[in-house]
Amino acid sequence: MSKITQFSTIGALMAGHFRGEAPLSAFCSHRAFGLGCSAEISGELTIHEGQVHEATAGEALHCLSRETEIPFIQVTDFTPQQERAVTSITHENAQAQLSRFIRPDNIFLAVSIGGCFEHLILRRPHRADGGSRSVDEVAASQKVDRHEGIAGRLIGFWTPELFGRVSVPGFHFHFLDETSQISGHVLEFSAQKAVLSFEEKTTIEIVNPASAAFRALEIDVGALDEMIHRIEK
Repeated sequence: MSKITQFSTIGALMAGHFRGEAPLSAFCSHRAFGLGCSAEISGELTIHEGQVHEATAGEALHCLSRETEIPFIQVTDFTPQQERAVTSITHENAQAQLSRFIRPDNIFLAVSIGGCFEHLILRRPHRADGGSRSVDEVAASQKVDRHEGIAGRLIGFWTPELFGRVSVPGFHFHFLDETSQISGHVLEFSAQKAVLSFEEKTTIEIVNPASAAFRALEIDVGALDEMIHRIEK
């Protein structure tokens, strides 16, 4: 059972630490599975079988080189412990569906949901133009895409509420279609028939940025919970 490895935290990202500081090569094996974002939140990253796909508004989906430095990533090697056929799964009932097979309240899980999605809403940020911007400004300008009848998989994690300032609490999913042409951060989804796969992860390793900018970062901890829910959910 492998661990989850994470560079930085969702709290630091929400507080505005967007600078790319760690190379993908430090975290992504040839089997890597996970998600993240690129420097200055210029793209949503979806990691599948070691390939890092960057989804940016106005650009074709593309893979990043292993030398690319990123501000946030959450990855693991994914070997499902269970693969369950499910019906009528949505963003609203996914926790209840998962809870039929495992109680997730206090554990970390790597999770994938594969199938043909009758309804899917994704979002992608625009590439940073070199000027500074806040996380709220990034969120307000993101492109929202709606898809129907699209085959692919959700890739992500379940994080217990207790760790909700380290990683997004509950489900955090990105999507990759079966042709590797469409990707993004998942806002809503539904599938009549799908396969729910998951693996419990008993260890999460956090690697903090080592820069002076990170050490000097001021984080309003009291505001984080509302911000994470508003922007990531």
